[in-house]
Amino acid sequence: MKCVCRQYAWIEKHLGPEFLEQIILTRDKTVVTGDILIDDKPDIQGVEPSPSWEHVLFTACHNKHLPPNASQRRLLSWADDWRGVLESKRQ
Repeated sequence: MKCVCRQYAWIEKHLGPEFLEQIILTRDKTVVTGDILIDDKPDIQGVEPSPSWEHVLFTACHNKHLPPNASQRRLLSWADDWRGVLESKRQ
């Protein structure tokens, strides 16, 4: 498990300080209300069977072999247009 301090530092460095106030650390992501969840885990399961967010799959070594799901967006890296993904939910 990563140190929480390193997670916060990574968010600030790569996404910007404005995202620090939006961090939610939890074991069960399905109970969090939101528009988008960017995660490298292909199947997010928890207490809530139909979470409110859209799961955007982030490519990692353990999931890059999975075929693309037609109903799921995917980011290949942080160089992809992740800001565009966020903006698409604001429209």
